[in-house]
Amino acid sequence: MKLIKKLFGRRRESKVLSNWNNFRFPSDILRPQSVGVFTSSDTSEAWSAVYMAKALQDAYPDIPVHFAAHQDVNELAGFLPWTPEMHIYSGDPGLVDPMLPEGVLLFCAQPGDELLRFIEKTSPLACISSVKHPAVNIRIKTITDVFPDNVHGIMSVLKMKVDTSWKPSVPRVLADKASAILSPVSHRTLPYILATEAASSIFEKKRAEVPLKIVTLDGKNSNIPPETSEGIIAAMVAGASAVATTRRDLWVHARALGIPVIGLDRKKAFTGWGSEPATGDTQFLEQWATLIRRGW
Repeated sequence: MKLIKKLFGRRRESKVLSNWNNFRFPSDILRPQSVGVFTSSDTSEAWSAVYMAKALQDAYPDIPVHFAAHQDVNELAGFLPWTPEMHIYSGDPGLVDPMLPEGVLLFCAQPGDELLRFIEKTSPLACISSVKHPAVNIRIKTITDVFPDNVHGIMSVLKMKVDTSWKPSVPRVLADKASAILSPVSHRTLPYILATEAASSIFEKKRAEVPLKIVTLDGKNSNIPPETSEGIIAAMVAGASAVATTRRDLWVHARALGIPVIGLDRKKAFTGWGSEPATGDTQFLEQWATLIRRGW
């Protein structure tokens, strides 16, 4: 199986490389017909794509911005201040609906395995990233690999002006759905701390000070359905006073949205969005105490 996967991967790389023959530098970067971003279902990739899409709108205000995304994370594009041209896929990344038009200058802040298949089938004008990847033909070196500064660094190298102070905002439809789940009767939520069951249990065992109601996202005592979409979860994160998590996706949501967060990361998987999560219970509680003293 690995040999077959490797063989198909090489064929895809060869086909993708042949797509770049018509690219003209620097005119196709300065004056593209349209620009776009791609993301897999990974939460971190999705948020980096959101920030990249906003940067592209700032840099190319008069041309379309296309947003190609897995259906599990496409709602996050709604956190942008305008609606980009959406292209959604569910299984095969090469089968987005609708298909990308010709001549799109593609940007991918966090290229993963799905990007190669996407480019093989859609044949964009070029693919720009700061990360080395077989589907990337224009690699831009940046000072940091932390988001969203990495996105701003890419645009800075290209001499494009972007709003580095921008933060995503929750679309009303997702905020209403989140409120309906958190407060099914009144649809009005009081201040709360969003936490995983594992994080909440640490507070309980150690009798940590918790100044607000804790809403647990998972576990047997949670009222949040397990099939809740990433967009609604992001809206819940955005509405929280603070987040305490043992899950990478919640950590990324909070960091991308600018919500105070502490994380317990035993496997060192909470990367890419700055700050330092705890690696053990003691450090986790210390960070929680610091957050309470600092406030939010």
